[in-house]
Amino acid sequence: METFKIALVSDWFYPKIGGIETHIHELALKLVDMGHEPHVITHAVRNRDSANDQRSPYSVHRFRASIYIDRLGVGAGLGMIRRINDLYKEQGFDVTHVHSLFSPLALLTSYVSRGIRGVPVVATSHSMLGSPRLGFVYKPVIRFMARKIDVFIAVSSVVAEDTRRLLGGSLKGREVVTVHNGIDTEYWRPPSPGEREEARRKLGAEDEFIVGVVARLTRRKRVDIIPRLARRLGRRAVFIVAGDGPRRRFLEEEAARLGVKDRVRLLGFVSRDTVREVLWASDVFLSPGELEACPIAVIEAQASGVPVVGRNRSGVGDIVVHGETGMLFDDFEGALSSLDLIMVDSGMRHRMSLAARRRAVENFSWSVTIRRVLDAYRKALSMADTVDRRMLLYKAWRRVKG
Repeated sequence: METFKIALVSDWFYPKIGGIETHIHELALKLVDMGHEPHVITHAVRNRDSANDQRSPYSVHRFRASIYIDRLGVGAGLGMIRRINDLYKEQGFDVTHVHSLFSPLALLTSYVSRGIRGVPVVATSHSMLGSPRLGFVYKPVIRFMARKIDVFIAVSSVVAEDTRRLLGGSLKGREVVTVHNGIDTEYWRPPSPGEREEARRKLGAEDEFIVGVVARLTRRKRVDIIPRLARRLGRRAVFIVAGDGPRRRFLEEEAARLGVKDRVRLLGFVSRDTVREVLWASDVFLSPGELEACPIAVIEAQASGVPVVGRNRSGVGDIVVHGETGMLFDDFEGALSSLDLIMVDSGMRHRMSLAARRRAVENFSWSVTIRRVLDAYRKALSMADTVDRRMLLYKAWRRVKG
């Protein structure tokens, strides 16, 4: 049986919680289940417990960075890179899979992997750059650092387009393939009638129309529209928001100012089991962010049989089929009318629920995603014999040193 020894590399991993962290963990578990040997390479983050590493079915290697930016969760240092090079020499990885083109650790490790050790590199782009103010500064840096990557994965079609724009001519024929995020469609499933009733009881919303939201509360996620939507929809709807972040205080104050504090309920950071209960209780799911790449929460909602109202021209468009599994909107009024339509038409809601579940199983289950990831590994391995002449002298020096 074909098996690979894989280095999964990113600045972002547990115990920090987020989409990339969850994706890497679940990818590693699926690789283990298929007989492969994944190793996670990440930071030894200060003041965070990593005791669970010892109980993991895959290996986790943590390295301290001499420079660490806590606000961004990124870090680097020459000592770290030397130790990672030693790890590569010790482990003999077949392929490296780095996560995010905005992770310094991922990009630096791609240089160690491809340039020094001769190990091919696959990179997954998990997010969109958009048009940042300092783009003129770090676009050239990313293009330079990404030269050692053999195959690029984008988690949605809009991310693929953004990646091609970001890299421009530096791609030089290298492939950007779209591989959507995967989820466990057995865990994320529609509730039984009893499970739905219990979930709604726990949330104190047995008889209300529930709009579920699962998101980090930031400007980028556009959660600021929630109190205004609640006001316009009136007492017909309650918004249950799972997640925390810097815009929480604004949401609380804005909901109080608009007189909808009782209809915008902020749960804060919650467990995955509680997220599932929020989805089970919800009649519709709202994803207002404009720069969503391939939001896992949206896929989980669809797999749970919940119609989604999401931003058009974002990664949500790869997940939601407009008019069949949910609705896509362009602006505030579009979001409002979409929610209103789904609220008043129970027949449409039921049809969308069934179609959403079917689409999630067929297109976003891990059984589909993992096959496409492995195809990307094989593609990178087929490119492994190309020679990086710029690194030959350094490689010879390292061999002399042993």
